[in-house]
Amino acid sequence: MPPNQTTIPTVTESTDMTADMPCPSGEDDKPIMQKHAKIISTLGPASSNEKVLKALLQAGANVIRLNFSHGSEEQHQRNIQRIRRISAELNLPVSILVDLQGPKLRTGPLENHLPINLVQGATIELTSKQQTGNTQTITTPAADLVAALEPGNRLLLDDGKILLEVTQKIDAGTLRCNILQGGELKENKGINVPDVSMAMKALTEKDKQDAVFAINQSVDYLALSFVRQAEDVEELKKFISDQDLIAPPIVAKIEKPQAVQDIDRILDVADAMMVARGDLAVELSHERVPAVQKLLVEKANLAGKPVIVATQMLESMMESFTPLRAEVSDVANAVFDGADALMLSGETAVGSFPVETVQTMAKIISEAEKSDGMFLSATRQTADISSSNASQAIAQAAADLARDPAIQAIVVLSTSGTMARRISKQKPPVPIITITPEEATYNRMSLLWGVLPLVIPYGASTEETLEQAGHATVEKKLLHPGDTVVFCAGKTPLLGASNMLKVYQITAE
Repeated sequence: MPPNQTTIPTVTESTDMTADMPCPSGEDDKPIMQKHAKIISTLGPASSNEKVLKALLQAGANVIRLNFSHGSEEQHQRNIQRIRRISAELNLPVSILVDLQGPKLRTGPLENHLPINLVQGATIELTSKQQTGNTQTITTPAADLVAALEPGNRLLLDDGKILLEVTQKIDAGTLRCNILQGGELKENKGINVPDVSMAMKALTEKDKQDAVFAINQSVDYLALSFVRQAEDVEELKKFISDQDLIAPPIVAKIEKPQAVQDIDRILDVADAMMVARGDLAVELSHERVPAVQKLLVEKANLAGKPVIVATQMLESMMESFTPLRAEVSDVANAVFDGADALMLSGETAVGSFPVETVQTMAKIISEAEKSDGMFLSATRQTADISSSNASQAIAQAAADLARDPAIQAIVVLSTSGTMARRISKQKPPVPIITITPEEATYNRMSLLWGVLPLVIPYGASTEETLEQAGHATVEKKLLHPGDTVVFCAGKTPLLGASNMLKVYQITAE
């Protein structure tokens, strides 16, 4: 585990500090943030056992992603229960993000579930018939895809790593293809067809079933794959409402060119956004992705919505103990762009070094955030700064006050997490210590940039709650007696606390 990155967070027992917690710095012993941007770690065969999962969280992972393209409900339920149990044991807030599969075109199962090697220059068949794939035949359940393809059309497999060209229609369900670019192919890998427009709805029947299951398991975020337009997100929300369920925050995954064109409307209805660079690169071309990434992150920040940058951030660490220098720059640039969270996929799901990968990402983020000017551009990407909304005005004022070197932290009362999110989007240079009485809010805020949540029941009055918050932050060594903080609240059940802002000095117990 990296230095100074042990765990923390509630009010009931004293523990050391995590990668996201303030710690003493220098002679004046003032709190600083070790890491503002958050890390999303994907669970898989390499990381789902209890020992590795615990190590991931201790190394700096804040959100665990469950990819519903793989696994059964029973497996996901066990993983969710394991995450919650370890979170409680470590006294550490953890968000669970369920990634719905969506209508992604995929290859089918392979003999003995073993990968096959496709050799450049050779031929292979692609079929929609129900059979197991091998070195002569790749299968796909997408019969419409096979029927739509014609000789000359290209297929990109596994995020574009393998390229095929259709040369012959053998029959209604089988094609012969030339292998233009070979490589190792595992089962259930994505298929992209840049030459053919496939009209598919973003929300599949499987997604609907998975969404109901995930909500009944009290997960914190739902990610909708292959969003093309705002109506796709609205369809998911309407479906959930029609089931008499309450939707968790919906993350719109941006991986189609149509979504980039409709991004403003999508951000109006989505609760968060993911820049899913794998399919985006295949659909748009690789060279366009960096500029699109910057555009999408900026738009999400201006809209006040959390934004995740994903796909192959530390891909080489699936097999190597150390990252490539280009990958280090990629992670750092996502931090500079203003991403709330950075996501690890195969690196922690099936990679050889899942814990070391999280440690490495935490170190890169921490170092990037030390750079000059990281917190100076207060108005570069601030959300809704012209809004007349009182809560938004307080969030901006709190962040502005926190740029004073005399301020050690912002302490927020936030029942729903909305005020914490608004302040987070202002990118203040100090921790945003958020006090909430709600366990669900406590976990959900793990995704938010710079936010350190604590679960504390509110007192009978604002002053009592403020005093309790001060004692709790001192007990957790987040703050020290005599520290000056900006204390604020949005809408709360406390009388007199709604839309409140004050500068407050932490007192000794």
